[in-house]
This record gives sequence, structure tokens and C-alpha cells, in this order.
Amino acid sequence: MKLETALKSLNHQDSEVRLESIKRISSGIKNDELLPVKRLNECNNHVHSQYSFSPYSPSMIAWKAYKSGLSTCGIIDHESVAGCREFQEACRILGVVPTIGFEIRLNWNHTPLKDKMFNDPDQKSLGYFPIHGVPVSKLAEIENFLQPIRQERFCRNQKMVKNIDSILRNYGLGLDFESDVIPVSKWTEGGSITERHLLYATARKLLRKYKPGQEMISFLKNRLGIRLSGTSESYLSETENPYYDFDVTNILKGFFSEFMYVDASEKEAPNVEEVIPYLKKIGCIPTYTYLGDVKTESVTGDKKPQKFEDDILDEMMRLLHSYGMGALSYAPRRNDSQQIHMVRELCRKYNMMEVAGEDINQPRQPFVNTELGSDIKAYFDLTTWAIIGHERMADESLEKGFFSESTLKRYPNLSERLKVYEKIGKETALGVRR
Repeated sequence: MKLETALKSLNHQDSEVRLESIKRISSGIKNDELLPVKRLNECNNHVHSQYSFSPYSPSMIAWKAYKSGLSTCGIIDHESVAGCREFQEACRILGVVPTIGFEIRLNWNHTPLKDKMFNDPDQKSLGYFPIHGVPVSKLAEIENFLQPIRQERFCRNQKMVKNIDSILRNYGLGLDFESDVIPVSKWTEGGSITERHLLYATARKLLRKYKPGQEMISFLKNRLGIRLSGTSESYLSETENPYYDFDVTNILKGFFSEFMYVDASEKEAPNVEEVIPYLKKIGCIPTYTYLGDVKTESVTGDKKPQKFEDDILDEMMRLLHSYGMGALSYAPRRNDSQQIHMVRELCRKYNMMEVAGEDINQPRQPFVNTELGSDIKAYFDLTTWAIIGHERMADESLEKGFFSESTLKRYPNLSERLKVYEKIGKETALGVRR
């Protein structure tokens, strides 16, 4: 395979072709056809692949991580672990240390915080939970757990497509679930279909009728009545913009969400107080992603100013701690200093691990966050390596995991335990441990 072909095949439909491309690229680096990129002391452990919604296949994520200089990178997909093994292999070939996980939504309907707003902008009593540190030996069991959740979401998506279709028909367009939405997903390979898939399919439908540039801008502003930010309009003015379909998708999210949304049932988003202990029992690290009140336009441009969990954060973390959750993730790039201080203080109060959570699912998002303060960056690096150490040990035996009873008894102090598992993570990555 030619090197140029390999670089263009990282998002190929066939995972075997993608991995062959990674092998060819690795060979090209070793043979000086490509300049090697030095590994930096950087991590990013919340990158979505095409098995949920993303411009990147698992192999492409590994390559982007390598090019960005990341030492470690993690795959997280909504209700799916279908891309984990490919990602692990692609990272291994390129010398990037992988960590794997998935993301689900859980409901708070049977808790004291029922009907509160969490980190889901579309539905009360619902929260997004990334699950880190998944032992490879538990992937089959996790797939059995996730499959009915994906199926329930699949049925809800069909209803939402009908809502979108009813709006588009006013403009001589339509949206079909089978012919428009499923083809832009990895549903047939064990991937999930999210709300973003519906909007991405809508964006592609619009682009068949309206040309990029002023024609698209005019339709969005004058026909749909969408108010475009200066940044969004600038992106859409670039007719050769390679991310045009993703930029339109982000804009449509703000417009269509209210009209299309159908509430998720408890079959799709099961009970938080039941699922967290279960996932912890099988060696995973359940984590809540702090969103925080959005005071201005969000980083990705798809969330309006809105209140989320700031007013209930202490009570929420107290409950999560009682359910057995030991980690919280947040993205400093999208929160102000006061929010970050509040979150870190509560993590210390409830003895919770702090995890990096940049949530990469758009092509304009950088893999390396250059805005992190040195203390937060150092802590995120520490916890990422500790998660990697946990994965390796929990894969050998659940009793060796970070949150197992025997480990907690041996290392009750969180700081000490983090350092122990950080060392394990780095040693296993370097092949010191067998």
C-alpha cells in the first residue's frame, strides 16, 4: 500500500483496511518517509469515534493522537464499545498508550434530585456518565448491557426523525431514517445513533439543495430564522470549508433540538443508583461529566446560555459518592475559574478522582488543550496514567482494580493510590511489567 493511500484510508469503511493503513504509516515513520512526532507529556481520554458521533474512525483517532504528540489517548463512545479493540491495536502500532471506555445516560427519577437539570441540555433528571478504565475482559459483558440501550435509543431516534421531517417538508425537503440516517452511522457494526447523527443527516440533505456560502446562510437566517454568530457565519461563508457539514450540524442543533426532541425512557437511560454499583462491580470507573452553567456561547457553539447542575452540585456529588462513584470529569476549557475551584473543592470533599474530559467529537477541536494550568494538567496526567494502571490490573483480576475493596484497604489515601497506579500504568506501557 502506498503511504499516500494509507493516509487517505484511515476512515475507510473496513476496519481491516484502516489497521493495514496504520501499519503502513508506522512503517513510513520508521523508514523516514514521515517525520516522527515526539511523545509529549499530554493526555486526552475522552475522544468519540464514528461508533457514536465523530469525524474520526478509531484508527484515525490513534493517528491524530500520534500527530498531536499525545502519550496517551482514550476512546469514549455513546452506548458502544465496538471501536475499542481497533483503537487499542492502532495505538499499539503507533506507540500511543490507549485507554478505553464508553458513555451512557442515567436517570435520577428515583432519587432526591428527580426533575433537576444535570448535564443533558434536552431533558431533566438525565445525566451523561463516561465510564473509564474498562477491563478488556469485560467488553463482552458490557456489550450485552449496552445492546438493549442502543435499541431503545434507535426506536426513539425514529420518532425524532419524523419530527425533523415534518419541519423540512415545509421547505420541499424530507428526512428518512433508513436511507438518510443509518448510512451516516456505524449502527450495523455495533455503533450507536445519536441526536447528532440525525442533525448531520439533515445538514447533508440541506447541502444537496443549498450551495455552501451565501445560499446556505440565506436559508438558515431568512427561512429557518436562525441567528448566526459571527464565527458561525464566517465558517459558512468559506465555500471550500472542509468542515462545512459539521459546522451546519452544530447550527442546526440549536434550532431543531426543541422541536425534534423526544424524552428518553428509563430503558434507554437506566437508574443511576443501580447502574453505578453494577459497573463498579465489573471493574469499570463510572464518572460524571461536570458541564456547569453555560454563561455565554459554549466552546463547540452548540449550547446556549443555560443553567445546569451548579446549584445542586454538592448534593449530587454526595449522592454519587453514596452510590459508589469515585471519579468526576470536567473540561477546564469550557468553565470559568470559579466553577473549576468549586468542582475541585468538592472532589476533595468526597474523595473523588478528577479526570480530564474534553469530549472531542468535532473536527475543529484540538487534541491537546494548551489552556490548562500546570497544576490541573499535572493532576490530569496523573489520573490518566492511574486509569491505565487500573485497566491493566483489573484485567488480570478485579481485586487488583483501583476501587476494589482490597485495594482501598491497602491504599485508603486517594493521593497515594493514584501514585501507585500511575507507576503501574507507566511501567506496563513501557513493557516493564508482564
